[in-house]
Amino acid sequence: MTENFNQLASKILGLSYTIIPIICKKKRKIFFVIHYRTLSYCFSLYTALSETSDHKWRAQLALATCHVNCFTKGNWNYYGPIFPDVFWSKSGSLLVHNETHRYLFYDDSNISLALTKDLIHFDRAPGFFITTRHDHFDSALVEAGPNPLKLSDNNYLFLYNSGRVTNITNPKPGWNIQYNLGWTILNGQNPTEILARCEDPILSPELDWERCDSNSGVWASRGLTPLVVFIEGWKQIATDTFLVWYQGCDSVMGLAELKVYF
Repeated sequence: MTENFNQLASKILGLSYTIIPIICKKKRKIFFVIHYRTLSYCFSLYTALSETSDHKWRAQLALATCHVNCFTKGNWNYYGPIFPDVFWSKSGSLLVHNETHRYLFYDDSNISLALTKDLIHFDRAPGFFITTRHDHFDSALVEAGPNPLKLSDNNYLFLYNSGRVTNITNPKPGWNIQYNLGWTILNGQNPTEILARCEDPILSPELDWERCDSNSGVWASRGLTPLVVFIEGWKQIATDTFLVWYQGCDSVMGLAELKVYF
């Protein structure tokens, strides 16, 4: 799988992965630490799920912060949904560009953009920041991945999750979406400007524990949601080199090394 994937990745911005599967529970929560000037805070963006009075499920992107001893639940401040008037919003990614420009990328059909000064209150920008493309791998949905990170050319690499309709047979009744990982390059001086966007995904379900479809052997009965690879977080480990944590089938975690070549 790695050899075929590297052949594909080499066609787009010189991206390549080494896949290391890890079997463990998945958390659908993006957690990151921001060290900014003399302050050090933990910010947790998570999906708050509730049921309305007419028995409809509602998902909203919510925020919690912590300043000290963040492994103690009582030390967290919970702010609730970031956009209380929005019925459905999730998958948030925060970018602290500088002292005055801080951005939130969010949503899971098309990716929206919001601006913040205090990292607590957010003002939504009009329109969508990244939209689906009917003739690409991201034709059904796009949603924010983890926070954008700087490349050696001083621009940002922003990874996003996406989906397309598929006819691959799988055990989940009515399920016809395949998730893939895409990327954009954001202007390092103005992150609201997209400089480049991939034509092909850099990661798609290929291994049994990523597909969990009808041809995946024992994994056909182990996966919660078939045909899903979904990035959960990442960390820079060297120049233009990153470790990426992603999940397969909403059930297990994998670790990949991402390298960017110019």
